[in-house]
Amino acid sequence: MIKRDYLFMVLLTGAFIMGFCFNAFSEAVTGPLAPYELRCEYLENPMGVDVAQPRFSWILSHTQRGQKQAAYQIMVSTDTSFEETEWDSGKVSSGKSAHLVYQGSPLDSNRTYYWKVRYWDQDDRPSPFSSTAHFDTGLFHSQDWEGEWISGDNLFRKEFSLDQSVVRARAFVCGLGYYELRVNGEKVGDHVLDPGYTTYDQRVLYATYDITDHLTQGPNAVAVMLGKGWSEIRLLMLQINIQLESGDHLSVFTDPSWKTAQGPIVADSIYDGEVYDARKEIPGWDRAGFDDKDWSPIDTGFRPKGRLSSQLLQPIKVQATLLPQTMTQPEPGVYVYDFGQNFSGWAELSVSGPQGTKVQMRFAELLYENGMINQENLRSAKARDVYILKGEGQEVYEPRFTYHGFRYAELRGYPGVPKLDTLKGKVVHSSVHQMGNFSCSNPILNQLQHLIIWGQKTNLHSIPTDCCQRDERMGWLGDAHLTAETALMNFNMGAFYTKFINDIRDVQDKSGTITDTVPFIWGQRPADPAWGTAYPLLCWYLYRYYGDQRILEQNYEGLQKYLDFLQSQAKDGLLENSHYGDWVAVQSTPGSLVSSFFYYYDTLLLKNMAEVLGKERDVRTYQNLAEKIKNAFHQEFYN
Repeated sequence: MIKRDYLFMVLLTGAFIMGFCFNAFSEAVTGPLAPYELRCEYLENPMGVDVAQPRFSWILSHTQRGQKQAAYQIMVSTDTSFEETEWDSGKVSSGKSAHLVYQGSPLDSNRTYYWKVRYWDQDDRPSPFSSTAHFDTGLFHSQDWEGEWISGDNLFRKEFSLDQSVVRARAFVCGLGYYELRVNGEKVGDHVLDPGYTTYDQRVLYATYDITDHLTQGPNAVAVMLGKGWSEIRLLMLQINIQLESGDHLSVFTDPSWKTAQGPIVADSIYDGEVYDARKEIPGWDRAGFDDKDWSPIDTGFRPKGRLSSQLLQPIKVQATLLPQTMTQPEPGVYVYDFGQNFSGWAELSVSGPQGTKVQMRFAELLYENGMINQENLRSAKARDVYILKGEGQEVYEPRFTYHGFRYAELRGYPGVPKLDTLKGKVVHSSVHQMGNFSCSNPILNQLQHLIIWGQKTNLHSIPTDCCQRDERMGWLGDAHLTAETALMNFNMGAFYTKFINDIRDVQDKSGTITDTVPFIWGQRPADPAWGTAYPLLCWYLYRYYGDQRILEQNYEGLQKYLDFLQSQAKDGLLENSHYGDWVAVQSTPGSLVSSFFYYYDTLLLKNMAEVLGKERDVRTYQNLAEKIKNAFHQEFYN
């Protein structure tokens, strides 16, 4: 009896203690939690922000359901202690947690800023401050650039010496058409196929890198490899701003003192691929102490017409590695690898053999019945990479300045018999993060979603392309707006589409017209009305999906010009001009029907934007115009 009573008391005491601890724990964690996933201009801890008043966003967290933000406080400082601030918003009554505009002291070029945020819930309880986020500013003014554009072969280098240790160093670089930045023998960053494609006569993009840990006291070397990309000539603009431990500042930049030489990449083309002769490699070219007396002087006689602008979108990166599923030999000496999945990127080759051996890889989406690759749908694109061995043990090669769309890779000229892992697929596209997904009990719908995800991301290469394999890969506006909502539901596309909208605005002429593809292609005609709808529609999507009112403010005038152009082409409320109409229609559709519909749609979009921006007179103007178009449309086409 005593034992039983004792056991009962122990259990009762334990239950009481556990209940007390649980209640105490519940009290401790009940309420608003620290905001997370902090973003500046859509990006996480971005480098090179060249927006004078950047915007901040965050996600809320709370232990209770049905809660909401009633107020917030943002703090921005140049140091992590926040003892002194560039901006302290104080407690601001607002439920808004996206695109809060910086309202502090003017930001300096080339500076690191730290920020954090907290919020109050609907019961006026404050959350803890978030973890500290940061952003680096770019170069706001043209006079901030000390260097000049240089051109030459595909290797560039410059040496310099530092007499102190480095506290902070940032590299600002634009290499056209593509570049790879190297400092003291190492590649800087993980970008590939940089910079993003733009209309170079209007805008060229530069990236910003933290290279503090790459530099050392004493001699240093900065080196750049250039590929042709979409540019007609190889060009480089680079500037490194360095802060030493003494507080002194110095800059290294492109000028006539740089040297250039031809490297192992003897040919590169987006469509045709890359030819790499490893025998022409120059050991040590990207390190200090290299003897470049035989290198050529650079040329300063060329420069793009466009302005330098920071690359504020997710860069293209190698996203994954795919291993082949099978390897076959349809003909002697010809090996075909099947990666089981169409993707954009390239193949990594592992090989050893005699010097001068030429190994060729060709890429395709299809096979003939005999097992050989079928490149007919690629049209004129050769889609091949060639590697010439230097004959020094195991050699590993992957291209730098091209990409392909493929499932199958053909290997020829391989010395010996390759293995299944001789080739590895590198998946390459803009590094947008997948935010959404779909799955259900129906395998067909799941497979459809799988195809959508792969089809979408393989066509994100700084612009939304129409394809990733043949001799095109253009930013067709029709493709861009038809796939936009799919992209927005699956990926974080805010920064990507902001850049693309800038591309569209860049090619708009004084009459308001834009072109069918962006960036601009010479000889291209004004956009089909169904294609040009990408301009207003993408702006509207960014507002609807992300609450981005600034994109409407920045483009409202350009959108008005575009609608004015359509109105100037209309007759009795209808648009007859049509280049493409209902593209790949199952049945023939009158082009004027399609054009007139999009004319009406664009007018409604402008009316909606005018409402958001408080432009009441424009609201009435566009509402009346929409009614006129609708009545004319029904009279002409309704049966």
